Parts: sequence; C-alpha cells; structure tokens
Amino acid sequence: MSLNIQVSTATDPVERGQEIGRRWRDRIAGTVEDYDWLFRAAGLSESSVRRIADECLEALHGWDPALAAEARGIAAGAGLPVWRVGALNARTEILVRGAIAGLKECTTAALVVPGRPPRVLQTWDWIPQASNFTVLRHTSPAGLGVVTFAENGVVGKIGVNTAGLGVLFTLLCHRSDGSTTGVPVHAVVRRVLDNATTVAQAVAIARSAPVTASAALTVVTRNGEAATVELSPAGSAELRPTNDGYLLHTNHFLDPELTTGDRLVAVGDDTLPRMTALVGLRSALTGADRTAWARGLVSHWEDGAPICAHPRADADVTNRWETKMMLTFDLIRPSLIVQEGKPCEATADRWLEFVA
Repeated sequence: MSLNIQVSTATDPVERGQEIGRRWRDRIAGTVEDYDWLFRAAGLSESSVRRIADECLEALHGWDPALAAEARGIAAGAGLPVWRVGALNARTEILVRGAIAGLKECTTAALVVPGRPPRVLQTWDWIPQASNFTVLRHTSPAGLGVVTFAENGVVGKIGVNTAGLGVLFTLLCHRSDGSTTGVPVHAVVRRVLDNATTVAQAVAIARSAPVTASAALTVVTRNGEAATVELSPAGSAELRPTNDGYLLHTNHFLDPELTTGDRLVAVGDDTLPRMTALVGLRSALTGADRTAWARGLVSHWEDGAPICAHPRADADVTNRWETKMMLTFDLIRPSLIVQEGKPCEATADRWLEFVA
C-alpha cells in the first residue's frame, strides 16, 4: 500500500480539486480501475454507474456547491470525465444498488472518559485490490484546518479539524437505500469536518443531508463529547455513549426504529458477532496507548468475528475484505494518526501522525 500526502493552500474549491487531480492523476486513475472492477462484479453496467454518479453529484451541488465544485476540479486536473470522479465519491451509493456478496467494512470504538478527550480506534476494511490512499490537509471556508483520510479522488472520509473534533465512519445498509436521490455519505463527513466545532453542530449537519445510502458517523471532541449519528434514506438517529462511557459501532443499525430496515443483519452478515466481540474486548481502550488499543481489539474469523479481518480464499471474490488501515486521533494537537495494516500487526513505531 501507499499513502499520498496532499497539503493544499488553495481556498477556491475548483483550484484545490485541480491541484489534487494533477498531482495524483495516475493514482486516481488506478482507483477508478479498482471500482470499475467492483461495480462490474456487483452486476452494475457502466450506464447505471454513470447515471447514479451524475445524480449524486447533482444532489451534492444542491446541498454543498463547494464540494461539488471540488469534485469537478479533481476530474479536470486528473483528465477524467466528471462522472468518473462522481462515481468514486458515490461508490457507496452505487454499490448498494448492486448484487454483491457483502458490504461489510469497518469497526469503530470510542471510550469517553470524564475530564479528557475520548479514546478512539477505527479499523478501515476494504477490498484487497485497493492499494493507494490519500491524506488531505486544507483550510475550510469556515477557517478550520482539516486533515482527512480518503481514497484517491474522494473528497473526504475519516478525519479531524483544528476545533478538536474528529469523525469516524462505518457503512450501514438499509432497505430504503437507493430509493431516492441523495448526496454521497463521504461528502457528508467532509462537510462536518469543514464546519463543525461541536457534536451538536456535527449531528445537525449530518442530519440535514438528503442521502440515498446509509452510514454511521461517530463524532468526538477534545472536551469529551461524543455521539454517533446513523443516516439512511428512511431517517436518521442520534446515539450517545453507554453509562460506562463506550460508543461502539460495526455495520448494523442500533437505533430501534432503523433496525427494522437493516439489510446486513437480515442476510446473516458478520456485523452482529463483531459487535459481540467488540463489547467483550472494549476494555482494550483503557490500555496505555494506541498500540495497546489496537492489539487488545484483535479478533479473527477463527475467533468468530473478524474485527481484525484477513481475506478468506474460500469467499466470493466480492467478499474478501481485509483490514487495510487503523486510525485514531490526538484531539489536543489535534491530529489524525494512522497505521497501515491490521490490529494483529500493530507496532508502536509504525504510526503516522498528520496534524490538522
């Protein structure tokens, strides 16, 4: 794997996008190829992908014109048709419409300790073919420094801003997915990072988004606030930490009303056993440091739940997820801290820190 670092001083969104597109042209093209393969494997035609991408980009223009302009700038800089970059940003919205073996990915864990910033760790799981990623650093129109991890050509995902606010991200699947047009959930995270300084603001921004796919955004701040907002076309919900301070999420809805439309639980996905394992291992977040947190959350397929996921050779080609990255925050600096690889491989010397 390789991790691109993009620090932008551009304040105009088109200029910023063009800068990203020009610099990482080859790697963005590689990400396009990865998703072309995955879309085909999901039984989606190019015309369907293009239509959904165009719809999502149009919806994004209505909800956040600056982010839509940045996506168009990336396409121009990379020498790609706009819909190609639109499809990267709307990959979740496209995939939920396909026939794919599973859409499981990612586990998030937060411990809210009175008097200090939450302790957080996320595993980011995806297809083995994906191998190039970008850490983006910019100053938002609201004057916040933002650093976010994303796939090449995507405007944002997991990250922090200089207000000491961080966002984790997990995929959800609901029966209402694809029933409407809406904005890419990855763009929702980016708008939160660009504008929010409190959990309440972050939740309000997220819940204002018209979405056509589902996701859970876990928001934490350096003053000890935390909440998860579950988004779906059928509605949204806000979840707070348990009485013992934990805020845990895998890939199923926890809100009682939204749970009735959950797709992954209905097909017997691994998200429920992963949550059971996560609850059992949650005290790992009381460990001495981020390496101890990662090591303490190791649970494999043979243990009954792949928090630490390795691709299975016997699985369908579209169902061979693996943990590609571990992410956490230092909300005092504030910074995004990442390590490539799996929790069972975590070492103290391989964490990379990116200050917002």
